[in-house]
Amino acid sequence: MFKLINNFFSNHFLLFIFFVICLIGTFTSEYFFTVTNLQNMIRNMAVPGLLALGVSFVFLVSRIDLSVGSLTIFGPILAVSSLAFLGDIFDFKVLIKGNQYANSAMYLVIVSLITGIVVGVLNGVGVMYGKITSFIMTLAMMKALWGLNYVLTHGHAYYLQIPTFTWMGTLNIFHIPFMTWVYVIMTIIAAFIMRYTIVGRRIYAIGGDEKTARLAGINVTFWIISAFVMSSFCASVAGLLFSSRLQTVDAPLAVGFELTAIAFAVVGGVSLTGGRGSPYRAFLGTIVMGALFSLFSMWGLNTWHRNIVVGIIIILVVMLDQRKNRFGRI
Repeated sequence: MFKLINNFFSNHFLLFIFFVICLIGTFTSEYFFTVTNLQNMIRNMAVPGLLALGVSFVFLVSRIDLSVGSLTIFGPILAVSSLAFLGDIFDFKVLIKGNQYANSAMYLVIVSLITGIVVGVLNGVGVMYGKITSFIMTLAMMKALWGLNYVLTHGHAYYLQIPTFTWMGTLNIFHIPFMTWVYVIMTIIAAFIMRYTIVGRRIYAIGGDEKTARLAGINVTFWIISAFVMSSFCASVAGLLFSSRLQTVDAPLAVGFELTAIAFAVVGGVSLTGGRGSPYRAFLGTIVMGALFSLFSMWGLNTWHRNIVVGIIIILVVMLDQRKNRFGRI
């Protein structure tokens, strides 16, 4: 009986923390449980939640992806700047009033998603065939993409004047933001894949013991590259939603998102050493941290205070994860 209670509490501890945070918010701010704040809270969870979902795949194969923050905004920047370049060559209008983009939304979506897949493949190939550690490979990719973001935008923002695109950041369906629907649906799909398909079994096997997975005949190289592609694809979707909501693409946007994503995932219980965790656990980490950030906003704390908390949480959770590994607890 005690074991069942202990397991239940362990598996649902983060939900308990989430309700405690909401309870504190209710008693400390009259605005916390308003419809507007709740919509903003779950809307704000979507982008970092998608990034956390993506990096979870890479964590599960004992790797890390630091490039997701820069990739989030790189795809839309590349789409806008490349079409503007083509517009100059073939003499069709793309930019109006200097830096307002008013052209194809479909082109922006397609280029962003393809860019994410390509970056994921490059990360995976560099790690598996180039024998570069994932930390160094994705750190180099992060820096390269940040540099390209500034080169392509020439240091100024592009404002998106595309009603067929910007609706994604503002639309509510049954009072729930469209962005949140996308995040939840992708999480459900990812959870199904990881629990019931060969993809999940292969990824867990590699994260559990890569050498044993190779001896069992699993194509480790393919699946690790696939994990990086999944991470980058989630980052691209997050970038589309993010730029749609802001109606802007600008090089400094999304700075530090990679660390926020890591924090959300590890708080949910996705192990940095591989083999433990799930999309559901990343989702739990996201709602807890999202509620905490919303509470900070109600208290008037700014982004710098959030960064301090994120740093402390990452240290504490990694210490706990290492302790679990040392004593062999799951």
